[in-house]
Amino acid sequence: MAETSKVSTKQLFIDAYAALVQGISAERFEEFKQFFANENDYNLAVQEFRNGFQEALLAKVTRLWDETDIDNNVELLEKLKQKAAGKTAKMWRPTGKPVSEQIRPLVVNKLKTSLKFYQYQLGFQKERTEELIYNIETMRTKYQTMQTQRNNLLQQIANEQKTFDTIRAHQKELDQLVNVDLFNGLRRTDTS
Repeated sequence: MAETSKVSTKQLFIDAYAALVQGISAERFEEFKQFFANENDYNLAVQEFRNGFQEALLAKVTRLWDETDIDNNVELLEKLKQKAAGKTAKMWRPTGKPVSEQIRPLVVNKLKTSLKFYQYQLGFQKERTEELIYNIETMRTKYQTMQTQRNNLLQQIANEQKTFDTIRAHQKELDQLVNVDLFNGLRRTDTS
């Protein structure tokens, strides 16, 4: 029964196509009528065109029918049609599964892709954070070294300032003594 159904489906298609080709009107070729000797030659040429057109396309359809396994697809469609014969409500999901169940694999794939992306981003951010921490630690060490040097230099400046103030005070004392000695020496020379 299945084999006769296959042949009959293909034969129905071929018959429908043959009727379509035979329906091509001879009036469509009126422009070429003047090139024929009489009406019989003209009608014969139109019929040859129809036959050639039908044979060429049927050869392609037969080859396509055999290569693409249309018989099995038509049989599957017929089974689906019989299965849905009693149902009047329109179904946009032939599986009958709920939407959440039907799109679950898509959601899982999207989540897996997102997870991979976030893991990559997390790894990148971790590397970048480690680089920044290393740079901060290096700069902190340099800053502490510079701060220590600054404190040492400030202490050295303060010590030298004290030494300078002591020397300056001592120099003022010496200048005063020299001035007093000079003044006293001038006075002695004047009195003598």
